[in-house]
Amino acid sequence: MVNISKVESRDAFRIVLSPNCSITWNELVIFYIFTCVVAIAIGLFFTFQGMWLVLPFSGLEMLALGIGLYVTSRKVYRKEVITLDPDRTRIEKGVQRVVQSWEFKTPWVRIIDEPTGAPNSARRLAIGVHGAAVEVGSFLADSEKDELAFQLKDCIIRV
Repeated sequence: MVNISKVESRDAFRIVLSPNCSITWNELVIFYIFTCVVAIAIGLFFTFQGMWLVLPFSGLEMLALGIGLYVTSRKVYRKEVITLDPDRTRIEKGVQRVVQSWEFKTPWVRIIDEPTGAPNSARRLAIGVHGAAVEVGSFLADSEKDELAFQLKDCIIRV
């Protein structure tokens, strides 16, 4: 998802990139709790029938599901923020806080839009200067990368 806004305090633009997310964190927790309750109920039923090994494996199954949901949701909630102003272009990446950050001089910035060599693979969109480049929007679809490339070029011209 591409969200572009103009920074009101100065002549700058902020572009926020994030993957598409079909479920909120609260909905995910409710789904996980419901699934755990059903699995424990089934495990208890079989335990009372004398098949006690079903309950521990049901618990391990729910633990594996919880870990998988957590790891997946961490990837979905990552963000990339690109701030363009007349002097500097700043790129920040992270999940809940900035983990990586790059800064380039805006007059020298160029947009690198190149297809990868392999068929059916996503193309690479990057921002860079003098051989140093940072890939942006690796999680975006090609149509969203088209829009992002156009918007980045437009913002650089207007800044």
